[in-house]
Amino acid sequence: MYGVGYWIYKHAHLHPNREALVTPTSRYTYGALNREANRAAHALRAMGLREGDRIGILSMNDPRFLFLLFGAAKIGLIVVPLNYRLAVPELLYQIQDAGVRILFVGLEQASMIEPLRAQGSLEEVVVLAEEPVEGALPYVSWVAGHPEHEPGNPLSWDLPLLIVYTSGTTGRPKGAVLTHANQFWNAMNDIIALRITAEDTTLTLLPLVHVGGIGLFTLPTLLVGGRVVMPRRFDPDEALRLIEQERVTIVMGVPTIFQMLLSSPLFDRTDLSSVRAFYNGGDRCPLEVVEAFRKRGLPFGGGYGLTETSPTAFMLEPEEFEQGTRSLGFIGKPAFFTEARIVTPEGHEAKPGEVGELWLRGPNIFSGYWNLPEATMDALRDGWFRTGDLAYRDEKGFTYIVGRLKEMFKSGGLNVYPAEVEAVLAQHPAVQEVCVIGVPDPKWGEVGRAVVVLRPGWKVEPEELLAWCEGRLARYKIPKSVVFVEALPRNALGKIVRSEVKALYGEAS
Repeated sequence: MYGVGYWIYKHAHLHPNREALVTPTSRYTYGALNREANRAAHALRAMGLREGDRIGILSMNDPRFLFLLFGAAKIGLIVVPLNYRLAVPELLYQIQDAGVRILFVGLEQASMIEPLRAQGSLEEVVVLAEEPVEGALPYVSWVAGHPEHEPGNPLSWDLPLLIVYTSGTTGRPKGAVLTHANQFWNAMNDIIALRITAEDTTLTLLPLVHVGGIGLFTLPTLLVGGRVVMPRRFDPDEALRLIEQERVTIVMGVPTIFQMLLSSPLFDRTDLSSVRAFYNGGDRCPLEVVEAFRKRGLPFGGGYGLTETSPTAFMLEPEEFEQGTRSLGFIGKPAFFTEARIVTPEGHEAKPGEVGELWLRGPNIFSGYWNLPEATMDALRDGWFRTGDLAYRDEKGFTYIVGRLKEMFKSGGLNVYPAEVEAVLAQHPAVQEVCVIGVPDPKWGEVGRAVVVLRPGWKVEPEELLAWCEGRLARYKIPKSVVFVEALPRNALGKIVRSEVKALYGEAS
């Protein structure tokens, strides 16, 4: 089978005038998208890059990101998406770890060019702009004069396509190597579950520097010949206007995005009737947010996945939307081309209702961590990927996530799953968001601490929140202390970074 670059070539050959991509400044047909990808491929090759070499992209969502992704795919290069919310030392670590030779930088990140060049080993930096920036070539000049014809024969899909660094919520990021085949099977998992066709228009609100922006649902939509609408960054008002204007049918987001859409004054008066699926990922979505979409008659579903699964692993199908978003942690059944096991600490298959670690297997599973053979061996066991997530399966075969293995703590020898405690505290009317961590305790070993953000205008005493848990949780699960904060640390997708919460608020009382 052929790699990702073939997808665009084939669509350009079959229907060159079909619209493929809509951005704030331009519209591209499949023919135009393929020509731009070919020009990028020839320009990359002219810099001396060959199969297996790495390029980095540090930018907000930009059509040139996709030109480079498809262009690199056509000649066997590996793309390293770099999170623009990281600090320079964090970026340097990933650039040097992956061996990035050429870096492409968005205008908003231009201030990082000088320190990255000074401290790194980059051969060249190209700014995604028409005008030059100090220390970087402008993209328009870099690509100028290069031909639009195909740079060579289609490549096999077993080659690496991406090195995507994990979010690092529990430690230093690792580079997950994702192949062309991984992205094909990820796309098929999405296409089958959501019935994505060439008639669909998806809205890409997640950043392309994250695997979710690429795999949910940009590449799946382009594989089937659909249309992608891609603003440069997420703005709730702009997103709502685009849904109405472009008649968007599928909207992928994370809880923060959906909360901001709800808070927009445009939400109640925007025509959203074209959308057949608002889809949540990245973290558990508060049930009141889901209910607010339902009150408007809007279908709201969700899935589960990780960087290492490209990212799709579980997908709620439309007929499961209502059932699946009634309870926190419900992720349904494995996607079409993914198998799942739940394994207890003793190594046996968990019985219904028994909590264990979720293991996954399928052609969407990554090939390993870049330059980390020991970490790869630890994560992959006989073809099964150990997710580090704790889950259980009910009698009907539906799976529920209860938390991360590394988040779980023992209090008096009993397991406490923070997600379960958070779900109870989140139901208190004063609580906007909460993160529960284990902190040292001389008697019990560890006890829970709730780090809470209150809703604007609310005041509540810690004792009231702890009393709220009485009768809703076993006594050993109820936190022993509460810390009120203005905000919780989050990564680029809005997911709470528990390692930072632990570092800030995890000392013993």
